[in-house]
Amino acid sequence: MNEKRENRSIDGYDDSSHLVNLAGLLWRRRKVVIGTVGIIVSVTIVALLIAKPQFTARATFMPPPDGSGGLASMLRDPINAILGRGGGTSMDRLVNFLDSRVARDLIVEKYDLRAYYEVDYTDEARKALANATDVSVSPEGLVRVDVTDKDRVLAAKIANEYVDIADSLYVIAQREYAGQMRRFLETRVDQNLRDLSRAEEAAREFSEQYGVVSLPNQVAALIDQLAQVEAQIRTLDMRIGAAREILGPNHVSVRELRVERDMAERERRKLLQSHGGTTDPFLAFQDIPVRALEYARLEREIKIQSIIQELLFQQYEVAKLEEARNVSSLTRVDIAVPPELKSWPPRTRIVLVSGIIAFVWAIFVAWFVERWPDYRRRIVESGGRT
Repeated sequence: MNEKRENRSIDGYDDSSHLVNLAGLLWRRRKVVIGTVGIIVSVTIVALLIAKPQFTARATFMPPPDGSGGLASMLRDPINAILGRGGGTSMDRLVNFLDSRVARDLIVEKYDLRAYYEVDYTDEARKALANATDVSVSPEGLVRVDVTDKDRVLAAKIANEYVDIADSLYVIAQREYAGQMRRFLETRVDQNLRDLSRAEEAAREFSEQYGVVSLPNQVAALIDQLAQVEAQIRTLDMRIGAAREILGPNHVSVRELRVERDMAERERRKLLQSHGGTTDPFLAFQDIPVRALEYARLEREIKIQSIIQELLFQQYEVAKLEEARNVSSLTRVDIAVPPELKSWPPRTRIVLVSGIIAFVWAIFVAWFVERWPDYRRRIVESGGRT
């Protein structure tokens, strides 16, 4: 126990003695310490005064939300039509586009940034612009474009230009996507008109051959139910095909449409099971003449094609309107304005950090000055012995 106390007292004495020696060294060499700190801090202050302040301008916007369900909501995600079907969300692809060479070249050319940055090549101006730009996405889904430059007005102009480029991209993408959907639906509408015409012709020929057939109310109600479900399934198949072709097989809209189709398929199976569980529920009506059942099937096909025609024509009109529309649904949250406060350099912080570094460096300088006479004497003595 006594040895432990002695060791602790010795350790405490060593620590305190080191602090005393350090304080003594700093006092004896106070001129060196003050001079070193003063020189370093002064150089830092002069450099900060010479350095041109940087200003950061921010523009914020919100892309249209990814839609699901109908064609109109699918048209809110048109980026695939112009940027391809790459991985990630449309938001990721939009940010990558704003960070791309294409977008920066447009800005470099518009504001003549080669002359502004005093460089000879576009690549150098593009790199300088990339270093001055930061594009990010907030957790709320806002796209933020920060541009830092010594010219606060130019920084705001460039930040707003990025938003203008994104806005133009959405307008072009919407029109391109809507044009593809319009052409696809145009073909399907024409095909459906031919199918409807054939179904009506078959029903007309049947009536001419066998006369007018009266269907029981129960069969007529079943025809309406089957026609609604079957038309929904066929329309969903068409939309899935269009979405796969334009957006790619793994797009979220394709998956949502498949889920909707599965629900419609389950409804059809449930309807069939309630009428005998066969693929043709009309077979459950044993007491109805065969001619009436044949006519019921023809009538069902006419109703199916009529419903499909109505749905396709509605979506076709939406696509035509979207293709002609020249206004983006992009929402500008904050327009960049010339900032009043500089973003760099943080002078107070830099001066404080430089003062701490200067003080540590001054300790080493004072220690070296203190020890230098002894080292010099040893060098001289060792040289005299040789």
